[in-house]
Amino acid sequence: NLYHAYPMKEETGSKTDAYQFKIRNACGVGVDYQVELEVEDVEETNKLPSKDIAVKLDSNSKLTLTQQMEDKDQETYKIGEGSLKPYEEKSHEVRIWIDENAGNESQNKIFKSKVVIEAVQNEIAIYSEPLLQGADPVLGKGMVAVEIGDNGEVTKADPTTKWYEYGEKKWANAVILANGKEDTYKAGATIKEEDIESYFVWIPKYSYKLFDEKLGEYIDPVKEVEEKGSTTVIEIRFGLEDTKDGNSNECTTPKTSGNKGLCKQGDWMTHPAFLAFGGNGIWVGKFETGYKGAENTSGAQKNENAPDKVIIKPNVYSWRSIQVANAYQTSYGYKRELDSHLMKNTEWGAVAYLTNSIYGRCNNTSCTEVYVNNSLNYVTGVVAINGADTGFSKDESENTIPKENNSVSYVYPTSPTASTTGNNSGIFDMSGGSWEYVAGAMLKESKEEIEFGLSETIDLIDSKYYDSYQYWTGQTHWNRRILGDATGELGPMNSGWIGSSFYQDYAYFVYNTNPWFCRGALNVQQERRGLFAFWGEKGETHSNTSFRIVLVPTNSAS
Repeated sequence: NLYHAYPMKEETGSKTDAYQFKIRNACGVGVDYQVELEVEDVEETNKLPSKDIAVKLDSNSKLTLTQQMEDKDQETYKIGEGSLKPYEEKSHEVRIWIDENAGNESQNKIFKSKVVIEAVQNEIAIYSEPLLQGADPVLGKGMVAVEIGDNGEVTKADPTTKWYEYGEKKWANAVILANGKEDTYKAGATIKEEDIESYFVWIPKYSYKLFDEKLGEYIDPVKEVEEKGSTTVIEIRFGLEDTKDGNSNECTTPKTSGNKGLCKQGDWMTHPAFLAFGGNGIWVGKFETGYKGAENTSGAQKNENAPDKVIIKPNVYSWRSIQVANAYQTSYGYKRELDSHLMKNTEWGAVAYLTNSIYGRCNNTSCTEVYVNNSLNYVTGVVAINGADTGFSKDESENTIPKENNSVSYVYPTSPTASTTGNNSGIFDMSGGSWEYVAGAMLKESKEEIEFGLSETIDLIDSKYYDSYQYWTGQTHWNRRILGDATGELGPMNSGWIGSSFYQDYAYFVYNTNPWFCRGALNVQQERRGLFAFWGEKGETHSNTSFRIVLVPTNSAS
């Protein structure tokens, strides 16, 4: 508000108080923008003529409002322009005064305007795969697109060219570099492993065709169960549109425990993992979370809330002996600008279903199971040779990560069988290694709060960061599943050693004394461990339980 304004020269007008503002590009592509001054309506007899107004943007020369923009309904003037790199922020200031050449007709008149920013994507657009129908990866602040070769070499990708191809089982990968080194490397350059803090893999938003005739409404196990996981090829349809009741062969996603809505077998349903945050998809930690600086397996056993200790890489020690409360808080605090959080049970399900599709480990008729990480030292990215259950050396006399031996080999470059894709672009450690806490827990009997079973409380922050399940006192009421979480839909369940029809993996549901879901099973648990294994725990510390982190950049909807 400039009261008692009077005509002045540019030298004087340039010293007046400025209107200051910031603009930020919230997208993963560059934009060009214009700064515009939009004149608001004033009764004509009281309106100060726009030609008598002088405007100065930053240190530019003054402009007078004499040339309107022709494509605007409102009286608008362009007063500047610029460009922003992905996620870049710039500050501007505008000064406005009555020009020295204004006549007496400007006295006692009113001029009202507002600053408007109009931006368009740069001509150079990032690569997108038509198959994904808009569910392409979104690179958040500090994330670097990479490609991982068959030899394990990590190179910085050029996002304007093809750097992923889900139709060929090549999932998009990105890394976060240590100490803010994202500007150190040019496209095509090999990234040093010591410069990488964490790896993530993109899971695009998709719908899947409901494949279980009972939609997971199983209550009791049966005597014998035919193993069907290897022959159940889950049909996936990528895209941003949510399925809806009333659309042909579609249903609205129920999203809640025990609910099936109007869904039936054969319907297409948007996977619930993509509904809480919106946007194009989610970034999933490529490995179990490690503890930065740990030199042996015991050094990675820490029960603490310490986001600065997160490291997500191959050949590091998995972070274990952490209470679910600290895993939850550590994940939440890791990268707030990227909406980091402890992986939810439904998000684990989203990875599992994509893996058991033609875009993961299946062809049109059958699938191969993810090989197990059988490292007894809880080293990330390890796989038993040919999937054999032969154990792993525990010798740590030199406090170094064990080298390859007769029983296992490391993920880079020789172990793509341990990934969700069967190649180095997929996600590792989802079978064996450690059990992994996920953000999925049972409600208390009052159905108002999560049943913790913990000695200390936990701030759940927001319901979008966890999945809640109906209360029950036993492990075999799988009808409490959430469609898409890869639990009840894996039935029927075997009554002997309780396992699902998907590879006979563990299938113990959460219940009143063990209310928190764990996934993936343990390195030594033989044939019951696997991508589809689930188990209930108290949420307390265990030397064999780790966790995984998921990112959802805040501009996913851009």
